Amino acid sequence: MTNKSFKYRLLLKVFRILPVKKIMASPTEKTQKLFRKGYKGENIPDLHDAELSITQEKVNGSTVLSFRHMTKTERVGIYLVGGGMLKYPKPDQAKEVLKLAKTCGMDMLLPYYPILFTGARLPDVYEMLYALYKNTLEQYKPENICLMGGSSGGNLALGLASYINEKGEGLPLPGKIYAGSPGTLLRTEEELALAHKQEESDVVMSVKAIDTVWEGMTGGKEVPAYMKYLQLGNYTGLKDVYMSFGGDEVFLAGAESIRKRMEEFGVHVTVEVGEGMYHSYAMMPLVKEAEGGYQNFLAYISSDTII
Repeated sequence: MTNKSFKYRLLLKVFRILPVKKIMASPTEKTQKLFRKGYKGENIPDLHDAELSITQEKVNGSTVLSFRHMTKTERVGIYLVGGGMLKYPKPDQAKEVLKLAKTCGMDMLLPYYPILFTGARLPDVYEMLYALYKNTLEQYKPENICLMGGSSGGNLALGLASYINEKGEGLPLPGKIYAGSPGTLLRTEEELALAHKQEESDVVMSVKAIDTVWEGMTGGKEVPAYMKYLQLGNYTGLKDVYMSFGGDEVFLAGAESIRKRMEEFGVHVTVEVGEGMYHSYAMMPLVKEAEGGYQNFLAYISSDTII
């Protein structure tokens, strides 16, 4: 993308001045300290809408904000925020989920899943989300459930498929998953080489940042391989996945390996690469250049058809 809008160029300049990439690559303790300063607990806004019943419920001790249509709908989305398990959904994100419920004509669930400041680690998050998914299956058919998330939320959306399969309780997988810039550790020399090349244009993440964020998510403890590498996931029973990556981001390095892995399990995979775009652009349309990706996101989760 050669001709970026003024707003986009200004946004990139701000990210470089802050500088976000350096912060994300800082030692785990330092990064967590910065996020802890702004920690406000579950800051859940008081939302109301004539078309929706907006309520809170507890799942495995964590809050889930639900947006259910007054007129019954068969479809539901589970929205998983990103942020490396360092923050709960922000009030603006809760408002965005409300907007998605109305725009897409589907119920929505926003879990405030466990984060690092509560003493949680990655397996705790998966167990909470698994419990939420089991509850959701009691109210909706699996083919009408859509998991969605950006960054580490996209990682969780895809990783939950493997977690469901590894639990071995026979739960059917969701009809579709949308993953915006799903984060993952890099496995091969080819992936690492591309990631290092992408560092030149990525204003948020770097190869070093990937490793430090991962260390924070796990507390340095070993976890199953599929939690570390989406490229090693067990996607048995999954039908349809849509992934989007910014053309200028480091996580693009894992896109092809993840796609190939899912296709080995018969998954229909769509990969969107936004030329000149940033991390999680399709779920965070901060500039007009990202609007096309956002509309594709809306179209995908709105559709009631699956492959």
